[in-house]
Amino acid sequence: MLKRTPTLVVVPLAMLFFAVSPRAQALMAGQAPDSPAARVNPNSDTTWSGVGSVMVNGAPLSGVVIAGGFVLTAAHVVNGQPTTALKFVLNLGATQWTSPIESVVIHPTYRFPYDDLAVLKLANPVPPSVPIYRMYTGVQVTGLILTLVGYGASGNGDAGVTVGASSSVKRIGENVLDAVQSTIDTSGHTSRFLIYDFDGPTGNGGLGGPTLGNTLETVVAEGDSGGPVFVHNGSTPQIFGISNFVSAPNGGTVTYEFGTVGGGIIASDSRFSAWLQTATEGTLGSPAQVDVPLPLWSGVLLAFVLVTLSMRYANPAPLPIARKLTPPPWTKSLQNTSGE
Repeated sequence: MLKRTPTLVVVPLAMLFFAVSPRAQALMAGQAPDSPAARVNPNSDTTWSGVGSVMVNGAPLSGVVIAGGFVLTAAHVVNGQPTTALKFVLNLGATQWTSPIESVVIHPTYRFPYDDLAVLKLANPVPPSVPIYRMYTGVQVTGLILTLVGYGASGNGDAGVTVGASSSVKRIGENVLDAVQSTIDTSGHTSRFLIYDFDGPTGNGGLGGPTLGNTLETVVAEGDSGGPVFVHNGSTPQIFGISNFVSAPNGGTVTYEFGTVGGGIIASDSRFSAWLQTATEGTLGSPAQVDVPLPLWSGVLLAFVLVTLSMRYANPAPLPIARKLTPPPWTKSLQNTSGE
């Protein structure tokens, strides 16, 4: 149960109402000696190499590969943008792989921050080495450990943002799921939100603790919008949600310091399943289709078949006498003329 605090309004259904900043953005570090550099995930780490940067008019935001040719991000990242203004970037070791965006599918009931999801179709399928992340299949309960990954800005939790976002720098951190709720304002709209707070080294977030510690606990910042929120199902990371908002606990200016509230859409919720399948053209969770060269023996077999056929048709059998086929009286057209 959420603790009552003077900075957040807690109502009977444990729903938090607060002003939301419209771009959930970079992964923050704790206080020194922790640092933004210490939160960088090396591009040589293949575990998270399917998390990429969605470039919007040259500005880096975040997204995640959910099928060989598709990326999931937040709708507000790409809404209203022509595909020519977008591209997707992956960092694969020392190589930066880039693809244009062929098309964008925005969730039909998107209205920020509700149902804030979009699927991008890549012009080029991702390389075979890129992991394809599946949607989380476990229970949605508070206390889950969330792993946040993104390309946003960073800084220390006691000082705010000091380092800008970059399409070549991916950061990683963790937090604890403090609340799951359907609304976060008085608009009357509903969705499915994951919510957590940025506890300090000893746990001073408004939603309670405990903290995961100075070197793990994080919150999103500028550029992390659209980034994935993972939950490990056994040893396998699965996509729980997509980061899309931050808020100051008192409704004031967001500083990304300790106490900041972060959240996102629970994209793995069952209400999005059919839409994700349709948006990925039925390929959700599937790797890219790769043309595999035929083995050498298949060429020999094909040549034998062709030779056999050519000999057969060199002396074709005489054609039968053609006759008009009259359908029996009980047959009828497959066209339903009655309109039923």
